[in-house]
Amino acid sequence: MKQRFTIGEIAKLHNIPESTLRYYDQKGIFQPKTVDPQTQYRYYTIDQFSMLEIIKFLRHLDISLSEVKQYVEHRTPETALQLFEKQTELLLQKQREIEYMTSMMQKKIEIIKEGLQQDYSSVFYQKIKQRPIHFMPVESDLSDELFIMSLNELQTKMHVAAPASISQKIGTTISIKSILKGNYYDYNGLFISMEDMQTAVENYSYIREGYYACTYHKGSYNDTHLALKRLIKDIQKSGYEAIGDAIEIGLVDHSVIADETEFITEYQIPVKKIVK
Repeated sequence: MKQRFTIGEIAKLHNIPESTLRYYDQKGIFQPKTVDPQTQYRYYTIDQFSMLEIIKFLRHLDISLSEVKQYVEHRTPETALQLFEKQTELLLQKQREIEYMTSMMQKKIEIIKEGLQQDYSSVFYQKIKQRPIHFMPVESDLSDELFIMSLNELQTKMHVAAPASISQKIGTTISIKSILKGNYYDYNGLFISMEDMQTAVENYSYIREGYYACTYHKGSYNDTHLALKRLIKDIQKSGYEAIGDAIEIGLVDHSVIADETEFITEYQIPVKKIVK
């Protein structure tokens, strides 16, 4: 049986680039064990195979080269336990992060699908449960710059890994008194939905449970008035009364499309039936 192997043979047998083997050689991590006395060629031996596989495994676990070198040179059952227990905890933490990020991405998928599957001209009524939000009041003249700064402030306080524009619904509130007077852009609040979120925020606000008139709008935020006019008209026609500020929730926005005319937004107004 063949006992010694060139760097090219080792690379092929262990599915590892020759450049990586040369780097390990330079750093003293894994070096050819024998030298041919006649040719001075250096060779790896068959008894080194298992160590190379161990090194590959440690690197696959994302253990640093310095730690790998330390382990190779001074390995004992005690150092093995210490290294593997430490790395296990790091991997479990990474697993938790991946699970969290996956759930956030799934939520974004659901938000986008919700927006794409709607009728953008109809009004419907539904009972919506209480919703936890991270809320801050804003000035009525909510410019794009102020919106971005306020959203960044909200998100910073939440201490979350995924940006809010990816992981959660972002919304604003619009004064119902102003809407009824024909002013459809009197914003008074900005919020991030806190449903199913892992965050350090302690003091939630809530959008109260209730019956809501709802509609979807496809187009720029500059056309907000079209959706709100449609809502108010239907509320009055259907014998309801608006009892709270309007809620504007972005479903398909700048985070997934550049063309503002393709934005999809949901509008909700809390209502109650007028008793005659």
